[in-house]
Amino acid sequence: MPPKQGEEDSQQSISSFFSRAAVPQKRESVLVLDSSDEDEEVREQAGGGGKAAQGVKKVKMEHDRHDSQLQPIASTSKILTTAISPPRHDPNPPSSQRLHQFAYSQPHPSTTKPLSRPSLADQARHDAFVKKLSLGPNLLKRRTSYLQKEHYLAARGDDAEDEGSPRGALGSPGEDFEEEAESNSSPTSAPARGRGKGKARLTEGDEAPSRFAKFAAKGSKAGEKGSSEGKKVKYTPLEQQVLALRKAHPGVLLVIEVGYKFRFFDEDAQVASRILNIACFPSQHMLTASIPTHRLDVHVKRLLNAGYKVGVVRQQETAALKKASDNRSAPFTRALSGLYTSATYVDELGVDPLATTGSTATIMCVVEDKLGKAPDAQVRIGMVAVVPSTGQVVYDEFEDSLMRSELETRMLHLQPSELLLPKELSSKTESMVQHLVGQHDAGTIDFRSRIDRIAKGPSASQATSQISDYFASVKKQEKGSNGRAVRKEPSEIVLSSDGEDEASDEADSRAALNGSAAILDLPKLVLIALASLIAHLKPFNLESVFSHTSSFTPFGSRASMNLNGNTVANLELLRNNTDFKEHGSLIACVDKCKTAMGKRLLRKWLTKPLLSKELVEERLDAISNIHRLSASLTLSKLRDLLKHLPDLERGLSRIHFGRATPNELLRVLEAFRRIGDVFVEVDSPDEAGAEDGDDGPIRTGVGGTLRSTLLKSIVKELPKVKHTADELLAEIDAKRARDNDKEELFADEDKYPDLKNCKAGLARTTDDMQDELKSARKLLGKPALPFTKVAQEEYLFEVKIAEAKTIVPADWIRINSTKQVYRYRSPKLHKMVTETLEQWKEKVAAAAKVAFHAFLQGVSSHYELFRKVIASVATADCLFGLALVALSNNWVRPIIVDEPGYIDFVDGRHPVIEDVSPEPFVPNSIKFGGGERRQMVLTGLNMGGKSSLSRMIALIALLAQMGSFVPAESCTTSLFDGIYTRMGANDDVARGRSTFMVELTETSEILRLATPRSLLILDELGRGTSTNDGQAIAAAVLEYIVRSKRSTCVFVTHYPSLALVAQRFPESVSANHMACIETPREDGHADVTFLYRLADGLASASHGLNVARLADLPQSVLDTAKARGLELMKATEERTAKRKAGRLAEILGRVAKLAKPGEGMAIDDGGMGVMQGSATDGTSQDSVGTRRNRLLELCEAALVK
Repeated sequence: MPPKQGEEDSQQSISSFFSRAAVPQKRESVLVLDSSDEDEEVREQAGGGGKAAQGVKKVKMEHDRHDSQLQPIASTSKILTTAISPPRHDPNPPSSQRLHQFAYSQPHPSTTKPLSRPSLADQARHDAFVKKLSLGPNLLKRRTSYLQKEHYLAARGDDAEDEGSPRGALGSPGEDFEEEAESNSSPTSAPARGRGKGKARLTEGDEAPSRFAKFAAKGSKAGEKGSSEGKKVKYTPLEQQVLALRKAHPGVLLVIEVGYKFRFFDEDAQVASRILNIACFPSQHMLTASIPTHRLDVHVKRLLNAGYKVGVVRQQETAALKKASDNRSAPFTRALSGLYTSATYVDELGVDPLATTGSTATIMCVVEDKLGKAPDAQVRIGMVAVVPSTGQVVYDEFEDSLMRSELETRMLHLQPSELLLPKELSSKTESMVQHLVGQHDAGTIDFRSRIDRIAKGPSASQATSQISDYFASVKKQEKGSNGRAVRKEPSEIVLSSDGEDEASDEADSRAALNGSAAILDLPKLVLIALASLIAHLKPFNLESVFSHTSSFTPFGSRASMNLNGNTVANLELLRNNTDFKEHGSLIACVDKCKTAMGKRLLRKWLTKPLLSKELVEERLDAISNIHRLSASLTLSKLRDLLKHLPDLERGLSRIHFGRATPNELLRVLEAFRRIGDVFVEVDSPDEAGAEDGDDGPIRTGVGGTLRSTLLKSIVKELPKVKHTADELLAEIDAKRARDNDKEELFADEDKYPDLKNCKAGLARTTDDMQDELKSARKLLGKPALPFTKVAQEEYLFEVKIAEAKTIVPADWIRINSTKQVYRYRSPKLHKMVTETLEQWKEKVAAAAKVAFHAFLQGVSSHYELFRKVIASVATADCLFGLALVALSNNWVRPIIVDEPGYIDFVDGRHPVIEDVSPEPFVPNSIKFGGGERRQMVLTGLNMGGKSSLSRMIALIALLAQMGSFVPAESCTTSLFDGIYTRMGANDDVARGRSTFMVELTETSEILRLATPRSLLILDELGRGTSTNDGQAIAAAVLEYIVRSKRSTCVFVTHYPSLALVAQRFPESVSANHMACIETPREDGHADVTFLYRLADGLASASHGLNVARLADLPQSVLDTAKARGLELMKATEERTAKRKAGRLAEILGRVAKLAKPGEGMAIDDGGMGVMQGSATDGTSQDSVGTRRNRLLELCEAALVK
């Protein structure tokens, strides 16, 4: 079997590897390390006569997953040949001769035979090697201690996910120790590069060499034999390449292609060993680890998920082409072919996305500008976020407060997996970013962010210039080398929507100019962030993601409701607050989408509810239409279509970036063709239903009519892609595409002349080989002699052994044999196969790769058309999913009104609790606005359902505003400009904020953002401090909302004193509680039955002892708590009575001063004081009876107070 490309420059000296175990021996030992799978080759290399050398033990190392030690198992392949063993009478070899505990076990002494005398060539090669790298005894001890400490071979050799892999196992050292020869022209190293084996010899008085350069560099004691002190380390050609690559790409974990494997070196090897659970071992002057080529994607993704930037280095030349080149003696040229992070790795179709569940890999760049010199001054922040896998770009510029709540909101919405930040950020911004990134380790957020720093950010003018240059280069590339456009810009640039394609080149040129102009009009900080992102993505070859300006969308547009980060978390929109998983969240409840595009769009709908009544009604009309026409043929076709579509958004991005495989391309184009085949083009509406300015209804095939504007636009958009998909599919062979055969992919090869010429050269070589076959038939006298293929060897002449000596020419080359036949090639045929044929094959492969990339560019020229079709499919998927949820859960269509702050629903239910709980949810009715009060003080017992009710109100409002049906018997609501919540009790130690500080900071943010059209949910504000302070702050906040903000508000509290606010503003604030039934028990406690029903008035008690009993606290604790509660209640009553008595005494004292009938007495406006006046002021004198009545009223008022 010929060695794979790059293998000939990666063979290592075997004695160097075994220097970890070997010491001066008084006997000779031959070490043969095999990397091939053919026993015959091993016998030839070891013994020379086709027989295995005597004294050689073959073992295969296998790893028992239940045992950390390795055991040798006899085998005929993947062998380790060694004869290092102690004398038979010594069961315990000296420590210097023992192998490391995780290295290879010794063969059993009983199976070891005497070794044959080494050849002169072996002796010369061994002496030269030992002279270079031998270690003194002192260094040998240090090296052994180092091995025992680090345990580099403790990990498994093969990866845990590919246990059946024949390569990479610790028992296959020949594969793991491929190394480049130290000198390709050295006569002593040439024999060691044959068929993946190395050979070395240990003779009396020799010391095993070391591969640890750092020990050799430190030197040993002066005068010691074999000392390497003062010697300069001489790196192998491969190691020199590795050092150059690491210097050229700092901060990148490099995966380097070497022969049959991808390898890691030094620190990268240690990282890979820890994360991938693979072996890390010394090789020459570096540590190394390796993975099989077919597992590259799997292992790269695991490294990316761990937060590393990974570079893949590939060989840039093949074995056959290198052999024909002028630098055939030099090592293979290697260069970085791919650079990846978790956000820039675009997964193949059919593979689970690298990003976290339910989200997409997003890169966000953040820059800021201070608005003052003070440390606590506000800042202005610019932000651009891009999703490479889908092409979406989100931008924003905004002023932020000291707590950076606006930036936190955007990060929680977008969940970036990679952050691009300036080297210098304000301390508050840096603290907030590090806080969110650090939450991953605690499991409180479902994304992990990698942080890269901008070395030197551009100024505003530099950013403008760089962006202009970028769009100019995009325009230049669009025309391509053949003069036809590769990509088109939309003719009308609307940053938040798709444009329409223009037919003429002139219109296309105007569109590109307008598109770049629209981008250059963005805010200054946004341009700086965009320029930084373009520069950042260039090494990843992803900068073209910004070329389609129609993908740009503002984050803080006026078209959507404001949901800050606290609201998203508190309402559990995207994940629950228990285990931070998607199950138990609102998105899990309403997500019934069938496609990946639909799932992504639904998340956007959920976190960006609409502010436009027309758009909300449009979605509601579509869902209603789907309900009415559930049996229609048109909608049935559309539903069936959605079930089998791949992730077209990700597939289109891979095509756009030139990373798609032929199989992926075929799947995407066939999916587009299926989409186009679902409906015939609708040229005109049904005349019976057409109206002026309306397209009219569309017949659905079963007597129904499609009247929804949104559904009609979808049905009309889908067929437009059919013609384009058919044309593109006609250019490729579907069968070849499924096999990823780029060489035979194209139906018309005249469009790709380079590929055609290379295939013609390959065909000529094949014809010459057929001529050679004809000559061989004549020479051997076998007119029917065919070419034979065995394993990887092709074009062989097979001759029976009995005939071979008489008819086969002496100069023919025997390739392999069996017991019955020999297989040969003639010298001319052998040269054609190993040189000419292989060279043409590799030229054809290279030309096919170029042709396929050009074809992908042609497909990408239809990007805008495909993108609009994908958007229509995703919208249809979301609508069908929401219709299914509404139909299966008995949800109703909400009525949208214009009155601000109005919400009225009957028997509303919590959508998530109803979905996940086996018990039925107790419904409640709510009404705010429309003549009713707009603020509610909600009290009640613990666990009575206060928080669930408040969340239910917010979720119903949010569902209605995203265009969904809602869980209620009826619902009428207005559109809210924002939902703001303050719930739970959490501290923020990392940012130096206590629980109470977090509460007040969030409340401050709510009061700043709230408007009369906002919905506020404040749950138990003030509980993080003393009772008096908490009550005072809660009452003040509620009064501020009532007087100044006039927002719709649910104020959940356990403070009865807040009822006074309701009494002071009876026209605005209502007092309600969650009802319960209290049943006394014989032990003095009470059983409380939760009714979960909203009732008028304040709760009589919180029943905290009932919750304590349900929590199974000890009975003694409950008894003590009850007694202490009674004592506190009694003390409170005594203080109240004493205060009332003092007040009464004061009043009576004033009354006693009424001594003369001429003095009048009146109760002041508050009914709490006494005013004395004279009868001479014109007022009539009060009679004694009137005075007494007023006295009684005064006393009664005092007692009430």
